[in-house]
Amino acid sequence: MKSLELTPTVPHLFPQARRALNEPLFSHRSDRFSELFRRTSELLTAMNGGRFHPVIAAGTGTWANELMVWNTLPHASCGLVLINGEFGSRLYNQCLPCRPDTIALEFGWGTPFDPETINACLDKHPEIDWIFAVATETSCGMGNDLEMLDRLCRPRHIRLAVDGVSAIGMAPELFNLSRIAVITASSGKALAALPGISLIFHDPSLEFRPSKTAPDSLNLLRLIAAESSPGMVRNTLGSPQLSCLAASLEELSAMPHYRDMHRGYKQQIIQAFARLGIEALPASNSPMVTTFRRPPEQDWRVLDAKLNRNGIHLYTAPEYLQARGLFQIATMGNITDDDIQHLIATVTEAPPSA
Repeated sequence: MKSLELTPTVPHLFPQARRALNEPLFSHRSDRFSELFRRTSELLTAMNGGRFHPVIAAGTGTWANELMVWNTLPHASCGLVLINGEFGSRLYNQCLPCRPDTIALEFGWGTPFDPETINACLDKHPEIDWIFAVATETSCGMGNDLEMLDRLCRPRHIRLAVDGVSAIGMAPELFNLSRIAVITASSGKALAALPGISLIFHDPSLEFRPSKTAPDSLNLLRLIAAESSPGMVRNTLGSPQLSCLAASLEELSAMPHYRDMHRGYKQQIIQAFARLGIEALPASNSPMVTTFRRPPEQDWRVLDAKLNRNGIHLYTAPEYLQARGLFQIATMGNITDDDIQHLIATVTEAPPSA
């Protein structure tokens, strides 16, 4: 039986990306690696329409956010973090060691950003010149309204630094927002490659300055400078991860329907669970991640047993979901019609007769 992992932690690889993982390792200081790096960088540049320069480094989405924070916030007049879920809170906690004077604006877990509340905060703190926000708040499956935020920032000349780890690959409109100066991403999630690569997209006009208090590993200027060295990387980056990412980016470039396909899958899943009386959170609008309220315990046990019998795994483990009686279904990457039908057939099958 095929195991079907429907969690936001494990992307489903495309065939070409899976084949790339079977290639023999080759050195990150080789000409072959340099050519692979250039090709990957070109694919990422094409993805963002040529507006942002992509920085590619070994690491996680969390580390990408650390790079973003430590190369922007130390030189800001004042930073504001918008929080409406687990990852907004984490972003704020990443800012505090860098700048303890960072301001937090909390909207409540799963509550959309409110423009009036943001404007009131900006009126109260005219010194704010950077806003940090999460594009897709994965903990509640919500895509935040960054177009609205971009409009608020324009007349105030505020720059945006965005955690795009669960959005890049699914939200091309982010690259068109004029006030976004830095966006992070990861090779996993919607980019559907092997996790292990941190990505930073930055406006080339943005001038980074080394922070005297930042660890050397978080010096973004050195990562950028290394792009002219053999291998084009400063920290060791494994060839399998980079090959897998390049292969996935090539697949995605040939799939203009990728987002619409996943939106269609989402609606099928929501409708199937609604027939069981299990409702998605109203604000859970991410194309790839949907958060549901758990049914009563006995019903949940029956459903969980059916899923396990059929090799289907949903996302239930994080404390922030358990504490709120929630679970998630994520369709990251190469999900197929057959996968969705397998899920729907499983949850709607009749219980075994007594």
